[in-house]
Amino acid sequence: MKLSQLNLVFSIGLLACGSSNGGGGADAPVGPGTDGAVDAPGSTQRYEPWTAGSVWSYKLTDPSNTLAPQTGQLTTLTGPVDVGGAQAGTQALVAHIDQLVGTKDVYESVSGDLDVRYKTEFYDDLHALTSTETDQPYRLKLDESPAHTVTGAAWSVTFTETATVPGMAPTAKSKTDQWRVVSAAESVTVIAGTYMALHVRRTSSSGSIQDYWYARGVGKVKETGGGQNEELESYTP
Repeated sequence: MKLSQLNLVFSIGLLACGSSNGGGGADAPVGPGTDGAVDAPGSTQRYEPWTAGSVWSYKLTDPSNTLAPQTGQLTTLTGPVDVGGAQAGTQALVAHIDQLVGTKDVYESVSGDLDVRYKTEFYDDLHALTSTETDQPYRLKLDESPAHTVTGAAWSVTFTETATVPGMAPTAKSKTDQWRVVSAAESVTVIAGTYMALHVRRTSSSGSIQDYWYARGVGKVKETGGGQNEELESYTP
């Protein structure tokens, strides 16, 4: 999968119709509609609504039950900014993400049907930078093309990840993510309500598996794997 150019695309118009909760203004948190579901398949809205200032709140749980669950953990979009470094000149939004341990800043963008990430900065609980991962040309976050949003679709994406720890030399590795659409329309109930979601699974080169559920016009409503589970509490465009 190659792109001749990656452009940042924002669609405020899509966000304006992103809520099916039957009321509230543009700042109202998105919840389930009166029909018990949000953003039915066939909608023209994106699974990843991209606008600076949008905020998602999640409940985070530790699959191993070592760490206590945390509620009200935010993902906030800011920017756009220049990614810098090897990706200098590339514009992206920054998703500041609360985690069970520390936080991370993910530099993400949209190009056509693709939602991609270029760089991730990891911070500890004292807000000190612990490591940076830079992906070239990008690491796929979600492919919203018609061919890759149907049940059973499967494909792979190869990229180069350069990991840098402060005080140490960078290390670069070629990695391949295997993607599969588990369901194009799966009903999923979370704290925020019940959604009709796209359920996709990513298997990394290391064999780790992460599952994601996305609702059109809302974004990620659930995630499992990757060291923590996430459940949407609210979304504010």
